[in-house]
Amino acid sequence: MFYAEKDKGAYLNNKRLRVSEKNSIEECLFSSNHEGVKFSNLNMRYSGCSALDLAYVASGRLDGFFHNKINIWDVAAGVLLVQEAGGIVNDLNKFDQNNISIKASSSAINAKMLQNLENF
Repeated sequence: MFYAEKDKGAYLNNKRLRVSEKNSIEECLFSSNHEGVKFSNLNMRYSGCSALDLAYVASGRLDGFFHNKINIWDVAAGVLLVQEAGGIVNDLNKFDQNNISIKASSSAINAKMLQNLENF
């Protein structure tokens, strides 16, 4: 089970989670919704479950996640997991609970991911 507590870390079955340390964007695997997969030339997968995708970013199974126009209940728990695992979630202060755009990754690739998603 994935779980996190503010300022106490993120865990999977009592094992501490950390985001990926990859720094070459060509070696990274990202997840998004159907529109994100069509838009991007990054290495992509589409699971259809934003909460699980964010948990996978927190655990290093995925290197990044991005999605436009999503609801707060789809990402709230995953945002905490990523942050507590040492990752970055962009534009948190711009949340409109019914129209969220989210981009999450490790600090090692965040700038490169944002550059690739400049028009997303």
